[in-house]
Amino acid sequence: MHRPTTLSRPRTRSWLLLAGLCAGCATSPAGPTRPPIGDVPIGGVPIGGLPGAGVSGERAARALAAPAQGDIPSMDQVHPRTMITFGVGIGEQTNEFNSGAGIATSATSAQRFRLRAEHYFESGFGVFAEGQLGRADDILEDLGAPDSSQDTATVFVAAAYRATVDDDFRLPVRFGPFLHRTETENSASPFGTLERSTFGVQLSAEPEFIIFQSNRGGRISELSAFAEIRTGAGPTDVQDNTDDEDAYAFTLDYEFGVRYRFGFGLLASLSYVGSKYHVGASESYNNVVFFGLDDDFNGVMITAGARF
Repeated sequence: MHRPTTLSRPRTRSWLLLAGLCAGCATSPAGPTRPPIGDVPIGGVPIGGLPGAGVSGERAARALAAPAQGDIPSMDQVHPRTMITFGVGIGEQTNEFNSGAGIATSATSAQRFRLRAEHYFESGFGVFAEGQLGRADDILEDLGAPDSSQDTATVFVAAAYRATVDDDFRLPVRFGPFLHRTETENSASPFGTLERSTFGVQLSAEPEFIIFQSNRGGRISELSAFAEIRTGAGPTDVQDNTDDEDAYAFTLDYEFGVRYRFGFGLLASLSYVGSKYHVGASESYNNVVFFGLDDDFNGVMITAGARF
């Protein structure tokens, strides 16, 4: 009698399942196990090998993208503490004075030469020095004296302070003694050279706005706009070949322009400059009166130098 094979089907299914599992293992890609999210390599460098291993991938990416410390300019690079410049100006010199019979005015072309040096310490305080020379030929030609001239000399030494310094603005303030001297020669005058010398104090402020700056490997180039106003006053000595009297005077100087500093430290600027030197009538201690004078200069100045 034939026995039924009731167990043959389950055994066949077991072998088929085992064969399928083996086939799946053979076709799966070989390779190392995927690392945890916190250790995903960035740029070929495992996060675990970086400082602060175990941080998230986003934080590590920000750390790698952060600028190196050497790429951040220092305060001295953005705002150099030393500046030396030499300027040449051309313009018009005007003399207006009381001749005794009324107000007389004469004007002629003139030149100005200016040398400046300034340095600031870490405290923000500094020193400033300026010397300026001027020449105006034929200054009295409009009054019938063609053989005449005027020489001007100014020295200003000051204590300086950077009142404000930020990302795009700087404001130095300067205060100190000054000497202003003019010599007017007139070959037609029997009194010879007329000299006016003022010794006093001056106060100046020079706001400077930084239009843009560029940093290339630590070399800062910069375009800025600046303006300076300076005023002063002091007693004045007025004399010629025969008389010597006392008077009082005040000065007003102003300048505004643009300045460009190259990445290697040199700079150049173009500006409009003006100055006024007002001398009142003398005290007349010796019964001699030197009438008052308004001596003005207006022109354009080109300046070159270094800022470091």
